[in-house]
Amino acid sequence: MNRVNQVVKMHLRNKFTWFLVPWAILGANFLINAVIATSLNDGEVVNTGAIASIFIYTLITGTLTLKETFPFAIGLSIRRKDYFFGTALTVLLVNTISGLAITTLSAIEQATDGWYVRLHLFELGFLKDLPFIGIVGINIILLVNLYFIGFTISSLHRRFGSMSMYIFFTAALLIGTITSYTLTHFGLWVEIAHWLANNYMDLFWWMIPMVGVYMIISYGLLRKAAV
Repeated sequence: MNRVNQVVKMHLRNKFTWFLVPWAILGANFLINAVIATSLNDGEVVNTGAIASIFIYTLITGTLTLKETFPFAIGLSIRRKDYFFGTALTVLLVNTISGLAITTLSAIEQATDGWYVRLHLFELGFLKDLPFIGIVGINIILLVNLYFIGFTISSLHRRFGSMSMYIFFTAALLIGTITSYTLTHFGLWVEIAHWLANNYMDLFWWMIPMVGVYMIISYGLLRKAAV
């Protein structure tokens, strides 16, 4: 446990990556859109997808963590197992804080009718009927899920090298192309959109076991990965 805590402390020393950059990006998006909403000043609702920036950043962070910290941790004689669980604990801690912050800002946004200028950046309309704790949970699940998708991809690269990335992304592109063609050919896009609109909560619940799947895969890859 001491080594796991050591890994957590190692990660949290890098406050720039874990905290400052994502919230600086989100803060800049908020200020820009607030200026736009204020300048309109005609009662028009300003909807923006800028909140997606912190989720995308979390995915990218997952792909970069190994490159920046794994060799250093192994050089300090930290076991791969301790590195992995220390990283997972850090991810849960950081994204719990982020999930709480996002949901709190969303509640403030809703209470002030969009910061008094009808600006909707943090609030997701299809979640507004859920209780506060439910929205917090969904935000945390989504952030952790995205992080471990990136972490798993990075673990694959660490284990098998650059060629694995060519194979992985080529396969992903091929599967995506075939799927898109099939859905277009049989006219299934509208049906899928309706299904998603009615069952999006089920997708969030499925993200919980998927995090476990990503963790198992990435841990298995890291056990034999080169430093």
